Amino acid sequence: MATDDRSALIDGEKRLGTVTKVSASGIELNLPQALAAAGRRGIARGTVGDFVFIDCDQAVILGRVVEVHIPDRNRPALERQIEREPSVEPVGRVQLLATIRKTTQTVVRGVLVSPRVGDGVFEANGPALSSSIQAALFGGVDVQDGAQPIAVSLGRISGIDDAEIALPPEKLFGRHCGIFGATGGGKSWTLAKLVSEVARLGGKAIVFDPTGEFSGKLPGAVEYVFTRAEDGQTLVRFPSDRMTELSLFALLRPTGQSQGPTMREAIRSLRVARALATDQQIQAQDIAQGRQYFDQSFGTVWVEQAGTIRKTGQKIAEFNRAADRYATAIASESCNFDIHRLTDQIANECIWPDDRNDRSKFGGPNDSTLGYCNTLIVRMRGMLASAELRCLFGNEGEDICTLLDGFLNNPQQRVCLISFKNVSFNHNARELLLNTIGEYLLGLARADRFRAQPVICFLDEAHQFMGRSVGDEFNSVSLDAFGLIAKEGRKYGLTTVLATQRPRDVPQDVLSQLGTLFVHRLTNERDRETIERACGDLDRSAAAFIPSLSQGEAIVLGPDLPAPLPIQITAPDKTSQPTSRGPDYQRAWRQL
Repeated sequence: MATDDRSALIDGEKRLGTVTKVSASGIELNLPQALAAAGRRGIARGTVGDFVFIDCDQAVILGRVVEVHIPDRNRPALERQIEREPSVEPVGRVQLLATIRKTTQTVVRGVLVSPRVGDGVFEANGPALSSSIQAALFGGVDVQDGAQPIAVSLGRISGIDDAEIALPPEKLFGRHCGIFGATGGGKSWTLAKLVSEVARLGGKAIVFDPTGEFSGKLPGAVEYVFTRAEDGQTLVRFPSDRMTELSLFALLRPTGQSQGPTMREAIRSLRVARALATDQQIQAQDIAQGRQYFDQSFGTVWVEQAGTIRKTGQKIAEFNRAADRYATAIASESCNFDIHRLTDQIANECIWPDDRNDRSKFGGPNDSTLGYCNTLIVRMRGMLASAELRCLFGNEGEDICTLLDGFLNNPQQRVCLISFKNVSFNHNARELLLNTIGEYLLGLARADRFRAQPVICFLDEAHQFMGRSVGDEFNSVSLDAFGLIAKEGRKYGLTTVLATQRPRDVPQDVLSQLGTLFVHRLTNERDRETIERACGDLDRSAAAFIPSLSQGEAIVLGPDLPAPLPIQITAPDKTSQPTSRGPDYQRAWRQL
């Protein structure tokens, strides 16, 4: 290769033209070899999207061609000369992206040296550009004992040969990551690629798969599935006692006037009953009606054989003293009680506040209150027995929390896939279940479970599970678990990768927490505007390429990258490619 004496970055044989105009953010140049005429299309040089080097003596400016045209005064002559040797010359406009120091050949964000009229413009040298970017990315990575730094391989810069790009995991996942793209743009492809790289490099990844498209496509992954399992999958459930009380109310939706207060009092009673049953310091005497718990500190509380508390005829003060003794358990946000006894306890709560003959005791049954609560009791019994909600209330399957704990402790397991394909859309079960698992992981993170071994959560179709509330006007819960992970998980070693085809539906405060973004083809203008607002590095010139990106191609940008880079993501192995194709009409509609 013929090389300019001043720098290995510049190849004299790849000169495109000369700077003719300089502005604050770009240059204009003549492109004498860009005209595709008289059989010259194959050798024409200077195309929209090409990366270029602008030689500025002590530094090289990295730019990208964003426009090529023929000056207005030369357009009439072009048509007459198109079949002969043309004398007109196209001109182009280049967006300035970053600076490469010739002494160290490292790329630096921003334009440190302004180009001047007359400076030469050259095609970017692929290996030189790649090595400059890699030197900048890995320059600040702390590697002990002189070992080679770990790198997540992504692909190559689009349109440039031998320009491979790999990022250190600290700069790719350290500040969370977003993958955006319309259907068919390669979003799932990129997610699968990143998961495979995490596994290859020895990390741990948890993949939340709402549609089942990654099932069987992530080699070595342990697969957990709710409701119904297939070969190679483990049937799991989320134990109801780990749900939050807010989620339970959003699922069951008691009315705010009568059912809600009665249900809360029933939960309080069941918590007291469980605390009594598990407290080894309390003396229990079995009797025909149930168990009589007696302690000098509060007196006597009657618990039925079913595990519920029968309040009728009991002394109010003694029950309240027992509740005060177990105030910590009662104040818990989780459903730490037997949810299957809740309907019976609600019926037990439908009583008069006190006995007319003895105001110190609870009164007898109140048929009016029971009538108000009957609809809740019937609905609750149906939901507790429903096949659609057995992933929460059933006993089939293994405890997903226990399995996740085993996955985190097993150094041989790298990828955990949790499929929500068979979870019902009714009652917002999918959203509540996934949000609850996110809350569980965030709780582990706050307990410093991931500091020694960071974990990356991949959430596909993120717009379905963030930025909104489910429930009704009386009982609602915000789907904010993964938003909270994005806001505070990094310092605990828990990071997230959000993938969605609708970035406009992801809350702005969550988007602002994402560091590295993979932007695949987006045709919706509102989605593109959302990305532009979320990332200051993506200006109008760079965003103009987004609608025309090819499948698997993404503009990658972030605070640690010198400029928005179009990268053709390397295809994952055939065995790892997600099942995201549409229907095969040719085969389905073929007449036999």
